[in-house]
Amino acid sequence: MQKLNKQIAQTLIFSGVIAALVLGLQQIEGSESFIHAQIWPILIFSAVLGLIIVGMSHWGVKNLDPQSRTNLFLGTTVLRLIFSMVFIGIVLFRGVEDQIIWVADFFVVYLFYLVFEIYTILSNLRQISG
Repeated sequence: MQKLNKQIAQTLIFSGVIAALVLGLQQIEGSESFIHAQIWPILIFSAVLGLIIVGMSHWGVKNLDPQSRTNLFLGTTVLRLIFSMVFIGIVLFRGVEDQIIWVADFFVVYLFYLVFEIYTILSNLRQISG
């Protein structure tokens, strides 16, 4: 498994790339039809959750036996899903304009982070087995 600092750096770089992409897309005229004005809390939530997942995965790989690692990665994915549903519920309950755009933006960001997490897990598994 990669060192914790390297994983944190990768997650922060990925978060920065996503933020730059969103900032660039917001400069396009008419982007308010597909990028919600409240996308920044989504990005912050996803970045913080990504860092928590990195920490949990690092702890699990160091302290759990190899047979339990699959359950660890599945558990962190389920944890990400549960925290995300709670976050969506809280934001929608408190009220947000253009809810459909907000939820669509949330799931786009969620899927980006999920794909990134799977990619890093696969690269880590190659290093562990090789």
